[in-house]
Amino acid sequence: MMETSEHKELRRVAFFAIVVSTVAVIAAIVILPMLYSYVAGFQSHLIIEADFCKTRSRDMWAQIHDIDGPHLFHRQKRQYSSPNPPAAGGYGAPVTNSEPAPTCCSCQQGPAGPPGPPGDDGNGGQDGVRGNDGTDGKEGSLLESAIVNEPCIICPPGPPGPQGMAGAKGPQGPKGGNGDNGPDGKAGANGMQGPPGMMGPPGRQGVSGPKGAPGRINQINGPAGPAGHKGVRGPPGPRGEAGLDGGNSEGPQGPQGDAGRPGPVGEQGPQGPEGPQGPPGEPGGCEHCPIPRTPPGY
Repeated sequence: MMETSEHKELRRVAFFAIVVSTVAVIAAIVILPMLYSYVAGFQSHLIIEADFCKTRSRDMWAQIHDIDGPHLFHRQKRQYSSPNPPAAGGYGAPVTNSEPAPTCCSCQQGPAGPPGPPGDDGNGGQDGVRGNDGTDGKEGSLLESAIVNEPCIICPPGPPGPQGMAGAKGPQGPKGGNGDNGPDGKAGANGMQGPPGMMGPPGRQGVSGPKGAPGRINQINGPAGPAGHKGVRGPPGPRGEAGLDGGNSEGPQGPQGDAGRPGPVGEQGPQGPEGPQGPPGEPGGCEHCPIPRTPPGY
């Protein structure tokens, strides 16, 4: 087969793609470790610089407090079992987690912190010494069975076991012979009537027939037609007769009107006279009080 220009073009594209992917993989393998190493080194440098800054600031604060009040710091020499009790806050005093005194300290040491997390488990200890052997127990005795002969037990057959898993599918059998021809089917029903065909050409003109009888007019009342247009307004009619004179009698009472709005709240009326004194009530009793609970013996 002859190599066409399309084959050469595809070969160039494949070669270019392989070169680009290889360069990308090599660059990733080289650049990622370098980037990680640079970030780790930069982080370590920042931590070292931060610690140095903290140390310098702590020393500066210590020098400032030492200059402001050197008489506040009197350290006592350490002595073991000294007869004189150490001063409060000295080296010999017991360590307590108390509130710090409101004084300046050049060492920049705060109060005792909270307890730390538990440490790792220690190494396993050595095995203990082997104990003494126990004393021998009493000898056992073999008892004879109370049954003379063992009874004959006829066990009924057990229930059938669960159904096993389906076996593998067997091989395909040989091809069978051709079967007999089936019976002929029943005749189908008549189909739907088809659409009308195209109109045929007009036929030849037939022979003129005899003249028919004269026509008759049949009078048939049809439905009412639509309303006509509005006519022109007619002239005014004659004046009607005069009506009866009205009376002055009072008419019947009209229906009740709606309820009016509530009026304003009236002023408070004067205080009424004091009523007569009621009869005295019955004297009270202790029936409503609960029975007192006394200790046993009373």
